[in-house]
Amino acid sequence: MASSPAPLLSLGFYIILDLSSAAVLNSIASEPINHNESFSCLQGLHYCDSYDEDDKKCCDINECSGPNKVECGRHTTCTNTNGNYYCSCIDGFYSSTGKKFFMNATEATCSDIDECATKPCSEGASCKNYPGGFWCQCLPGYISYTEAIPGSKPKSSCKPFSCSASSSNNCSDGQTFICNFTGQLDSICNSSWSAQNHRDKEILLKDMLHLLDEQVSSSALKSESKEERHHKVTELMREVESWLRHFSATLANTSISIESSKGTELDMEIRTAGNLRQSSVSLLQNETQMELSWNVSNREDKAFSLIGLLTYQSLGPLLTGARIEGSEREARQPSYEIILSKVAAAFIGHENTMSLNISVNFTFNHTEAVPANFSSSSSRKLEQRLICAFWEPVNQSWSTEGCELMETNGNSTRCKCDHLTSFAVLMAFYEVEDPGLEVITKIGLIFSLICLFLSILTFLFCRSIRGIRTTIHLHLCLTLFAAHVIFLVGAGNTVNKTACAIVAGLLHYFFLSAFCWMLLEGVELYLMVVQVFRTPSLKHWHHMLVGYGVPAVMVGIAAAINHQGYGTEKHCWLSMEHGFLWSFLAPVCLIILINSIVFVVTIWKLTKKFADINPDMNQLKKQKVLVITAIAQLCILGTTWIFGMFQFSDHSLVMSYIYTILNSLQGLFIFVLHCLLKKQVRDDYCRLFCQRGSGKPQSSDKYSEFNSTATFNTLRPQKSSQESGI
Repeated sequence: MASSPAPLLSLGFYIILDLSSAAVLNSIASEPINHNESFSCLQGLHYCDSYDEDDKKCCDINECSGPNKVECGRHTTCTNTNGNYYCSCIDGFYSSTGKKFFMNATEATCSDIDECATKPCSEGASCKNYPGGFWCQCLPGYISYTEAIPGSKPKSSCKPFSCSASSSNNCSDGQTFICNFTGQLDSICNSSWSAQNHRDKEILLKDMLHLLDEQVSSSALKSESKEERHHKVTELMREVESWLRHFSATLANTSISIESSKGTELDMEIRTAGNLRQSSVSLLQNETQMELSWNVSNREDKAFSLIGLLTYQSLGPLLTGARIEGSEREARQPSYEIILSKVAAAFIGHENTMSLNISVNFTFNHTEAVPANFSSSSSRKLEQRLICAFWEPVNQSWSTEGCELMETNGNSTRCKCDHLTSFAVLMAFYEVEDPGLEVITKIGLIFSLICLFLSILTFLFCRSIRGIRTTIHLHLCLTLFAAHVIFLVGAGNTVNKTACAIVAGLLHYFFLSAFCWMLLEGVELYLMVVQVFRTPSLKHWHHMLVGYGVPAVMVGIAAAINHQGYGTEKHCWLSMEHGFLWSFLAPVCLIILINSIVFVVTIWKLTKKFADINPDMNQLKKQKVLVITAIAQLCILGTTWIFGMFQFSDHSLVMSYIYTILNSLQGLFIFVLHCLLKKQVRDDYCRLFCQRGSGKPQSSDKYSEFNSTATFNTLRPQKSSQESGI
């Protein structure tokens, strides 16, 4: 028969205890039990001392500690409970009896579990068992890789690793320089890499920096053309960043700070997925400092985050002479620039770095803002400007887009940019152009275009002056008109390199064609003045061949030899590098020399025979006729271009004004001297515009004595107007 329930207080709450249940009596604590005024505690409990005799309580006995500690055995743990205890095997071990819990070492023993029977490691790893656990060791050719899994804990595995990170293994098509570098870099890495015994990775990185310094300072690279040098350096920087990004996978939770013997510095911070020990990182070097938030580098699909800074010691001189692009100076290029700071490449673990949501701050230590070798005694006025710029790898130029200069104190400059690439501080010197020359050029060319257009119409439709010389005049005006239009529209548009090169090529062709027609002018003038008994004239197709065919051949040869010579940093014209400008200057100088000789001979012949031209004319009028004739031939023969040869000096402002005025107004001079001052042309104008009711032309002989063509024709036997070219 069961006894009646008795209320017991256990740990602050009451439970109903069946006193006949021995199992329950051994498992819970209770208030002291009153058996005929005698108090006792259950098994596993003991009487607790109390200041109040009426408040008697039983406390738990901890069998897992103290002098009476239970011996559970090796590889076990003792767990105390309220009024009891139990023994169990620790993780990695199992009980010999199969029971999970036991009371002491005599009941069971614990043996090691060999987890490597179950193949717990991923592909590329071998399992290594040890008492109580196991670990996975990556096989040769694999590295430990912590994979970021969105919404769960990172997972570690072994990932195949190869020292080679080059994106292009084809060493043809001018890639020998890059292939040699990547080949040597892979050789250094492979020779020191093994799965069991990695060489000190900092030593390996120092070897990489040493190799990089050798490549940058190689004489072969310095001897390349500017364009080829910029291309190879761009590819070199791309390969170095790609390799460092690739190699950083082996540097989990590591800080790298090394410097080569020549001063090239490399700093990297790498942390695995889920490591959020800091919100930003500061990389401090002797020449460059960078501060960047980890949020820029973190990506859910990446197992690790990387922030790196590589400062090249000797790269700056190889990048001089490049364009400077940007929102403020797109249409205006500096006369030259100086790279004040070292070139520093900033990179992170992924390549999506062209538009960051957080700015990156740089501080560059550099030389004085105004170099010691800068001379202010030059007659050119130069505006100097400090620029925070980055290297744009696609256009292979400097750019200021997205970068802002925050402050500078002469020897240090702080910049803020919204993207990552290679950066430097430049000092650009912009030539302050004389506004008078630009105004004179534009106004003069506009007047010349109008006058050339009127001259073209005159030479086409004025029948009274049709002939060989008029045909030459016509084609000279056509080529000058085309050259002037192209110059006004496109000569200053240097943003698009391809369009600029096309404009430069067209200007090269049309100006050469104009000079070839000027040469034909000289040949015809010589035959007219010197050869009194004239030899047969050149045929029409001869003129076309010389006027248009010869320039096409010269431009084609020049473009085939050096097509990159078309287009400069400041204007769409021929480059002065490698003497390419002489493809224009050489034939021009030859033509000017020939025409100058023709001009001198012509004036000498006119002076000698002047008495025979018009014996009734007084001396003053003879001098006027001679002057007008001389000026007319100067414009036609192109001898005014001689002043352009004196513009390559720093002290050529006067020559620049003379050259600009004379040549920008060449069309005006041709129209006035070879159209308006010809009596036949004025008569035709009057027939067209000045007819009255009688229909008779209104003409005047006031300027007839200034007709240079008629003057030349009197020096030889009279022929028909069509034959003479009048």
